[in-house]
Amino acid sequence: MKKLLFRGVATALATPFTKNGVNYNEFKKFINMQIDSGINALVVCGTTGEASTMTNEEKSELIKCAVSACNKRIPVIVGTGSNNTNQAIQNSLIAEELGADGLLIVTPYYNKTTQKRIN
Repeated sequence: MKKLLFRGVATALATPFTKNGVNYNEFKKFINMQIDSGINALVVCGTTGEASTMTNEEKSELIKCAVSACNKRIPVIVGTGSNNTNQAIQNSLIAEELGADGLLIVTPYYNKTTQKRIN
């Protein structure tokens, strides 16, 4: 049997920015406010978090920040999807390495998928 990652509600976190990039201090405040309010899990680097506008370094730092701020109190789920399958795989491996509890992966967008299995 698979282990249940969480039960309840997960917040898709917005990513706060300044003119110089991600505002990690405000991001930590968002996380703690969510946890203090009783949320069951957090989604980081999803479409709500503007992941498509961030550099790979910013995404990695945001994941590290979230994992550290949550400190195992609730699961951190990281959006790792891309319209490039290989990039989605790399994003997923990085998120796992940085301590993500789960991954949010979409079918590669803007690419029409086939129903046929490719060997």
